[in-house]
Amino acid sequence: MKNSLIYCSEAYILGCLFVLLSFSSAKAQLDSSSNYFLKKGKVYTGVTFGFDNSKIENEDRLIVLIEDRKNNSFDAKFDGGYFIKDNWSVGGLINYGSSRREGVDVSTQNIRSQVNQASKFWGIYGTTKFYIPLEAKNRFFLFSEVLLGGSFNNQLKESTTDAVLTRTFVKDRVAELRFVPGIMIKVVRGFGVETGAQIAGVNAKWSRTMVNGEPYTKKESVSANLSINLLRLSLGFYYFFDTKKN
Repeated sequence: MKNSLIYCSEAYILGCLFVLLSFSSAKAQLDSSSNYFLKKGKVYTGVTFGFDNSKIENEDRLIVLIEDRKNNSFDAKFDGGYFIKDNWSVGGLINYGSSRREGVDVSTQNIRSQVNQASKFWGIYGTTKFYIPLEAKNRFFLFSEVLLGGSFNNQLKESTTDAVLTRTFVKDRVAELRFVPGIMIKVVRGFGVETGAQIAGVNAKWSRTMVNGEPYTKKESVSANLSINLLRLSLGFYYFFDTKKN
């Protein structure tokens, strides 16, 4: 069921992209080179969002059987910037998200536990983005974005086994550098849609865990990765405009 939800969401987003591609082609003749929307002095604002809603039943993993589990998550990014040169912008981004998980897990010793987990996070980043036009009509662009900033994540997990409640609270603080390539499609004059995936990143993480109100562990780590997550797709909607009238 989870895989079918993933495939449906991917098909839906790809369908939206196809419609936007067709619409942008029909509107391309309305814009001239004098109205190039990624030129120096332009400003942009945008919002990107994503969500996950899934259910798992009787999934056997290495050390636990997931008898029943529901996952819900949502995240949104709000950003803006200024073009210091044609095709090159600098700006900032604010990220907020939340997630919730509820279900029953069964251990290898056949012990059933009711597990509820909730988390919230937010982050703030400085950004720089460079666009590369793919054709003369300036409808399709590749872009490369670099983000530098930090995020804050608080997670609460409650596990009830044999009427005994264990409450675990985890606080994470992360400083990170991300590299995100992608593609942008110009829909109509001043409006565009972007999609991309993080292909590399470097982060430093400080984590603190408390169990039933008592300090449990502290961790510090620095890591780099080249992983790509294509299972969670999101779309960004952007508006480009001048700060003053001509």
